[in-house]
Amino acid sequence: MNDYSEIARHFESDFAQATLKTQREDGLFRHIEFSAPKSMNRLIVVTWPYNLLVAGSHGSYHFERYGQDTEDMFDWLRGMRVDPDRWASKLVNGRDSVSEYDRSQMVDEINERVADAIENDWAPEGLEGAVREDILGSHLLETKDTAFQLVSEYEYGAKHRATCSCGENSGDVSHADAIMWDIRKHKAVGKGHKISIRQTAGFDFDDFTEWNVDKVGYHFVYQCHAIVWAIGQYDATRKQVAA
Repeated sequence: MNDYSEIARHFESDFAQATLKTQREDGLFRHIEFSAPKSMNRLIVVTWPYNLLVAGSHGSYHFERYGQDTEDMFDWLRGMRVDPDRWASKLVNGRDSVSEYDRSQMVDEINERVADAIENDWAPEGLEGAVREDILGSHLLETKDTAFQLVSEYEYGAKHRATCSCGENSGDVSHADAIMWDIRKHKAVGKGHKISIRQTAGFDFDDFTEWNVDKVGYHFVYQCHAIVWAIGQYDATRKQVAA
């Protein structure tokens, strides 16, 4: 789920009463501005071949796209459904320049992993409550770095087994006991004794490196809606002039 429709409503409300002023119109070289005094917002759109710059009260974003249909960026975007996630890849500064951490997506990833473990019957008893208390209730979820550190270090009901190349093993024990098994109990020495440790039971977030917990920011989404609206307003004004 995303809040793009809500952002679209914010834009529509802000620019419900706005005036257009054309600063420059020379073929593909355009500079148009909109002012909305009631909401104290301003919008600027500038184009040149294969490029479009949108600026104003909600930030500046430079798009560049080389293709058969993009020499005039208005032709490319005219009437298009607003798609901030795809459009972000066309920014000169790249998608990362408008990406931000989304706590709700992190929570969704965590819940999906726990639900999968429960559904497939490999979750230790009490896992859902433990994750709710230990992770979902933690202030560490508020930032991306601390959230990933939290899930990367989390284990619940985990058991590990140390196995020697000679065939002996520690049985299912804690990770710390598995590490110390060779020294405390096995006490094997020599090239014929190599120890490996693996997890045999319990839960952890072993796939967290593949999680997508970012979204494009509010102001970028706002300006994406602004572009499509501005092109529509520009086209309507030109038709009136032509008539």
